[in-house]
Amino acid sequence: MTQTSRLYWLHGLSPLHVGAGEGVGAIDLPIMREKATQWPMIPGSSIKGVQRDYYLTRTEDEKWINRAFGTGGDQDANAGALVMTDSRILAFPVGSRYGTFAYVTCPLVLKRMRRDVKSAGLEAAIPLLEQLDIFDRQLVEGTVQAWVAKGSVLGNLKGEATEATGQVYLDEFEGTARVQENFTAWAAAVGKQLFEKNTEEREIWQQRIILVSDDTFQYFVTMCCEIEPRIRINEETKTVKKGALWYEEYVPTEAVFYGMIWCDQVSKRFADAERDEMLGTLAKESILQIGGNASVGKGRMRCLIPKGGKA
Repeated sequence: MTQTSRLYWLHGLSPLHVGAGEGVGAIDLPIMREKATQWPMIPGSSIKGVQRDYYLTRTEDEKWINRAFGTGGDQDANAGALVMTDSRILAFPVGSRYGTFAYVTCPLVLKRMRRDVKSAGLEAAIPLLEQLDIFDRQLVEGTVQAWVAKGSVLGNLKGEATEATGQVYLDEFEGTARVQENFTAWAAAVGKQLFEKNTEEREIWQQRIILVSDDTFQYFVTMCCEIEPRIRINEETKTVKKGALWYEEYVPTEAVFYGMIWCDQVSKRFADAERDEMLGTLAKESILQIGGNASVGKGRMRCLIPKGGKA
């Protein structure tokens, strides 16, 4: 990994199903999740594959595509210079009594993101929220159960705008939320990267981002995904075919993921300048179809690759 590393972001425009095969429980087709945390994730191989398809329809430079994304076959096969990590969840959408829905995150998510950003040499790309120990202490003391950004619409917040407190109601969760200055700055920096050219979308993000405990976040990401029944109809009787009812799991619309992208040293002749040029060729913003059920509008994601990790 070099100084030419980039952050990339994925923002869900429709429900997302990156399948993990046949399930063993009530859900026949579950989504892919991290083994240890059970958080939704998108494999880097899926990201790289759809990116390759995206550029195949937009450039005639087959040599660049093969060099960037790789080629198959038994002879002269290569994995490509671009390395794309798995996409990790940053914010999970949850229904809210106030503000309709919330972008929910937690300290463990932000600590892992801080580690990932540092490992990629992208500390300057986004401010790192260092006050998470304060939030943990407030949780233990019972003085607050959530942090929100200035201007939040998620609760009946009262008091000074920079220190307002109030009750929030997310799905089955109820707790006291407080506006936190450093969290506000962090949310603004992320919002600028996610919605650089759309101030309205950036305002929606700023008004609805919320930090809850790790355990509360765990409940949301494991219990609050969309479950959609699918059926197959018998053409003659117009009834469900025997055994043709199944349930699919989806990550809800508005979910936000992040990952890293860089150019590997595929040959000694592949200099840093060439790697930087290859990353610079990537579209700053694109609409990708990721996962299954494309024909029914699933898996539409906005992909953002700010130059140098910055907006």
